[in-house]
Amino acid sequence: MAKEKKVKTKSEKDNGKLVLMIGVIMIVCSVILLGISVFILKPTGNSDEVEQVKDPDKIPLSQKESYETDNIIVILPSKDNPEKRTSFTFYVGFVLDKKSKELKDTITLLEESKGLIKSRISVLLSDNYSEDIKDNQQVLADEIFNMMIEMLDTDALVEVYIRDFLYR
Repeated sequence: MAKEKKVKTKSEKDNGKLVLMIGVIMIVCSVILLGISVFILKPTGNSDEVEQVKDPDKIPLSQKESYETDNIIVILPSKDNPEKRTSFTFYVGFVLDKKSKELKDTITLLEESKGLIKSRISVLLSDNYSEDIKDNQQVLADEIFNMMIEMLDTDALVEVYIRDFLYR
């Protein structure tokens, strides 16, 4: 028995080179894509210059202070029947950041402006119908938050919530 020598044919050599070439091309493409993704995801500008927005979910509970208004009562008409009125009673709470430099000034301003705050909230709601308010408490809280940011001009206010939302 003679040892048979396996001779590679030309097509087998070409297939090996083709597989090697495809592998090299894939590696080069992946390196290029990696470079592009690093460039795109790289933060731009100085991190000190970027405006930081306070996320109420990221502030620890021990760093939050809460302030609430007295109960607010608003009577709104129905869309379908303008003669039908619904009475809404609720409290508006303000979550404040304890580490804010303006915390004491903000609390003082909230205390001094209790009547004005209730009045502005009532005016804000007066253009709505009862059906708009019943199911949209978060939208209402967001509108009040935006109004209060304008009114107080402070960075201590982090969030607004509505408590004991009752209607009849």
